Amino acid sequence: MLIGNAVHNLDTKGRIVIPARYRDDFGSSVFALYGVKGCIRLYSYDEFMKVTEKVINGDISMDAFKRKILGSVENVSFDAQGRILLSENLRKKAGITDKVHMVGMFNWLELWNEERLAATEEELSTEEEIKCMVELGLA
Repeated sequence: MLIGNAVHNLDTKGRIVIPARYRDDFGSSVFALYGVKGCIRLYSYDEFMKVTEKVINGDISMDAFKRKILGSVENVSFDAQGRILLSENLRKKAGITDKVHMVGMFNWLELWNEERLAATEEELSTEEEIKCMVELGLA
């Protein structure tokens, strides 16, 4: 289960340490792709297969979307230090240059540029947050 958050620095080669508490959910590699609102999403093999099933079974009118999503996917292995190499292409799309904010989303892990993450957090008003918490029985 991928929950919580962490912050790590990107090294000069474009590698990022994925904390052990997250690595345990991935196995020896991750599927990395450009995600919604400008993050990089990391999926385990099993979770990526679930996503792919939905994408490939979509209507033919979604072909451009399929190309965008599936064309951005990279299968990345962990090195001995628990790092993955984020391609220059993915880093550039996500605006990641140094500090990487990681957010566990239960089935996937998101990697964010600090400013973009802050902007997404501002999108949720206090009223909307309360409404969501009430609907989920958390308030």
